[in-house]
Amino acid sequence: MFERSLGIFETKSMSSAINAMSVIVRDKSINIINKQILGDGIVALIFTGRLGAMKQAFKEGAEHLSKTNDFRAFHLVPMPHKNLLSVFGIKG
Repeated sequence: MFERSLGIFETKSMSSAINAMSVIVRDKSINIINKQILGDGIVALIFTGRLGAMKQAFKEGAEHLSKTNDFRAFHLVPMPHKNLLSVFGIKG
C-alpha cells in the first residue's frame, strides 16, 4: 500500500518557491520530487510524504509566503493512483 500522499505547492516566483521549500522540508518525512515552471513566473513544487505532515508543512509555507503575497495555492492528494504518480515519475 502506498503510504505517501502527493502534494503540489504553487508560488509566484522561483525565489518564493525556494523560501517555501526551506520551510516545508524541515519535516524529514516530506520529500521534494520535482519543480515545474508553469509560465508567468509561476512555480509548482511537487512533494510526497505523510498527509498530516504535508498539510501542516504546507500551511506553514503558505503563512511564510503570505507576508510577501507570493503564495498561490496548494493541493494535496491523500491516496494518489499509480497512474497519477507515473505522470510525476514516481514509482507506485
